[in-house]
Amino acid sequence: MINAVPTLRNDLNQLQDWIRQDPFHCDDETWENSEGMLTGNGLLAFKLVDEKGALCFVRLDAEGELVRITIQFALENEVSKRRLVVGLVKLGIPMMVKAAKNKGFKGLVFRSVSESLIKFGIKQGFKAIGNDDYAMAFEEQNNVQH
Repeated sequence: MINAVPTLRNDLNQLQDWIRQDPFHCDDETWENSEGMLTGNGLLAFKLVDEKGALCFVRLDAEGELVRITIQFALENEVSKRRLVVGLVKLGIPMMVKAAKNKGFKGLVFRSVSESLIKFGIKQGFKAIGNDDYAMAFEEQNNVQH
């Protein structure tokens, strides 16, 4: 069972440990304020969990007509890519889409240079828009379904 739960102050040690060991985030100064990932910040901030524990920490922020996704994934030695993908596909991404649509936004966007994350995003309907950004436009998603 996958759930989205509030990210609380007592989650900071785990979050900071994951950031320190993440080669994509450890030297990125935007990750220095890990408290920004706590519930109550941004449009929405939460932790995705399954029956074995935390999968990732997520924060959504308004950025023009889009919602910027910021995610700190679990360490691969703690959470398999399969568990993470199941959590994101079953609940994480649908929840982010619903939250953004409910607030009147036109799509989601994330930034990445991770080849595996980019491939996963493209499979979910995101497209490259430049500057290492990948966006999912809700109109395009609806047109594909018709």
